[in-house]
Amino acid sequence: MPQRDDPHDDDFPAPRLTWRVPDARRLPALEPYADVVGRVPHVIVRETVWDTSDGVLAAAGIDLVRSEDGTWTIDRGDGPEHLADRTADAPVPELAVYLRGRPLTVVRRRDTTTALLVLHSRDGRVRAEVADVRVDEGAPGEPVLRVGRWWALADDGSEHALVRGVERAMLDAAEDSKDAEGTDVARTDTASTTEGDERGAGLSEQSPVQVPRGAPVRRPAGVRRPRSGTAARFVVDALATLRADVVRIDPLVRRGEPDALHAHRGSLRRIRSVLAVFRGALDRDATEAVRRSLGHVGRAAGVARDAEVLAATVRSLADRAPLGLVDDAASAGLLGRLATAHREAVAGFDEVLRSAEWFDALDALDALIADAPPGPRAGDAVRPFVERRLHRERRRMRRARDTAAARAGDLEVLHDARKAARRLRYGVEAVGGSVAGHQHLGRLRKVQAALGDGLDAAHAVAALQLGTDFTAGVLATVGRQRADRRFRRGRELLARL
Repeated sequence: MPQRDDPHDDDFPAPRLTWRVPDARRLPALEPYADVVGRVPHVIVRETVWDTSDGVLAAAGIDLVRSEDGTWTIDRGDGPEHLADRTADAPVPELAVYLRGRPLTVVRRRDTTTALLVLHSRDGRVRAEVADVRVDEGAPGEPVLRVGRWWALADDGSEHALVRGVERAMLDAAEDSKDAEGTDVARTDTASTTEGDERGAGLSEQSPVQVPRGAPVRRPAGVRRPRSGTAARFVVDALATLRADVVRIDPLVRRGEPDALHAHRGSLRRIRSVLAVFRGALDRDATEAVRRSLGHVGRAAGVARDAEVLAATVRSLADRAPLGLVDDAASAGLLGRLATAHREAVAGFDEVLRSAEWFDALDALDALIADAPPGPRAGDAVRPFVERRLHRERRRMRRARDTAAARAGDLEVLHDARKAARRLRYGVEAVGGSVAGHQHLGRLRKVQAALGDGLDAAHAVAALQLGTDFTAGVLATVGRQRADRRFRRGRELLARL
């Protein structure tokens, strides 16, 4: 049978259109539209779908699949991505934040059968490919399988008459195939989802068409969500958004992505700030328990982050030191020791991310969001509630500002002022446009940044003063000058709040 000259040609586009087929109907006759119709033998791909026994991945809309050749893919709804080689019992870093120590097992077996038609125009060129895809799956040992079927169309993008005719014939077949109850065949335009890595996959016999997956399996909620417009609902929605950030960042930290550790620590701080600023909306015992558990993990993240910042700060001081006063060998040795300490701190935090402590903290956060245990202010209207709570935080910020002005040289007082500015900022950001406080977010960010830079430089000075060589003394002097400049700027910004 005639086929494409090179069925592995990566220049041929991926499927542009798919149709969900609810029954066993045949493809329409396509011979009238093509000079030659090549039929590629059926290809069957057997896979196993893995999940926990209680369907944690399915509830998150995640498909974890292992093919016969041992290849693992993960599909979060945007198409499959290949995972690094691993065994069935090895941890999956990308999924640890969902699995939380739960073992994986085979929950479904899936067979995907693809029949492919290759359509040539009169000049012999391949203008289109049509796939008829059937997916049979079911739990191990289950006698009744769930069946899914799709038609898919890929073309060369030329608007050739063959392509227009084939698309019209398939669309007509889909529209004419309503069943007695009037069930439609679903049509999906996949042009926007076939860019990047999937582009050029084509419908070759070695690459069966990637058909749409079913909707995520949702576990029923045990408790109704708080009523809209109430303080409890506002806090629960804010926590759900921040929880999504933690889940997104966690795999990046495990892979060692740049700035992921900083983002992870910030996400934990935001959650703890929201729980503190908006006390009263949810049960205080429950919120304080979550704050404590996240605080333990956050402090572990802080150790790793502080080591990272210390190494970066000393490196910056070495670059800014006067020429001729810093010995290159001594500087390299110092930076090497700091880099080693940073790696050890990161390794320690990686252990925390694999620990029951972290997984228990996530479980407690999820339970707080799902159960929403009411506090004494749970039913308050959201606007007056958040205005009262932010007014209290502004008073707290003013007290910290006044104390910093009275005790200008006390690093602990400046640190407290920075924490107050950060907590107020996170509270205002959680509210969004509900109050006028967002107008001052820029000032709060500047205060936080200036005091943070000064404290980083001061901590570097303290570390460098432990050294006895001349180079460490020079770097400490440069760091002290930087700290003084940044603290002076921070106090000026505090006075304007």
